[in-house]
Amino acid sequence: MNGKRENLFWVSVRLNPDDHTRLKEESKSLGVSLSQLIRIKLSNDRNKIIDTKGILNAIDKMVAEQARVNNNINQLAKHANTYRDKISPKIFLDHTVQMQKHLEYRDFMNKFLKQIYQAIK
Repeated sequence: MNGKRENLFWVSVRLNPDDHTRLKEESKSLGVSLSQLIRIKLSNDRNKIIDTKGILNAIDKMVAEQARVNNNINQLAKHANTYRDKISPKIFLDHTVQMQKHLEYRDFMNKFLKQIYQAIK
């Protein structure tokens, strides 16, 4: 907090219950007091609050989902290789094209997630 206590002013505001609850939850999740949260919000662009816990949780969910997708792809590939002689070559060609797209998207996503992680670390 900036300034001496004698340079500070008390301000009373009325909030509806939803706004009050939202502010209290936000201050708790960010680990700052309600007063500090309001000061930060009033300071406009001078200070930014980043909910790194929320971002990291979202990244964890994305990584877990990507692991499930990769597992499903491995199961499909194993099944396709088991029945290779009964599957049309066109299906294998289509699979190769789709797999290449998936790998490109996956690599882009991994690079992007690493950049986000480095920025908030």
